[in-house]
Amino acid sequence: MQGTDFLVAFTICFIVWVVFSSVRRYGIAKTKASLQEKVLQRLDSSDALASLAANESGRRFLESITIEENKTSSPYGRILFGIQAGFVLLCFGVAMVILSHHVDTNGNPAPMIIGTGAIGLGLGFLTASAASLFVSRKLGLISNEPRS
Repeated sequence: MQGTDFLVAFTICFIVWVVFSSVRRYGIAKTKASLQEKVLQRLDSSDALASLAANESGRRFLESITIEENKTSSPYGRILFGIQAGFVLLCFGVAMVILSHHVDTNGNPAPMIIGTGAIGLGLGFLTASAASLFVSRKLGLISNEPRS
């Protein structure tokens, strides 16, 4: 019964985290869009737009209108996130399996089941990261030369 209570509490916390992070991102996006709209309404001629695009900060502003700011949108960021998640889940799963063998769980298979599932997810993330790296290199999104 204790394993079920933990899973229910974890699920509720995860749902609350997803809702609050989504509301926060929505608020940030709405505020940013409102600010961009106000700045763009002040541009009344092509000369004003050209002068805005002439300096570095104006160019970054105009790029931010068309490009969604997502730090993991590059192939490197996505692959590194997959590797990180894979190793964390793999280590967690191994720890749960070791825990189930060394601690008396009174016949409760929950640590073994959770550990096995986490190992599977971790290996899946690592495999997906390796596949993403392979495909990104084949498509030319990532070069084989080291980054400077």
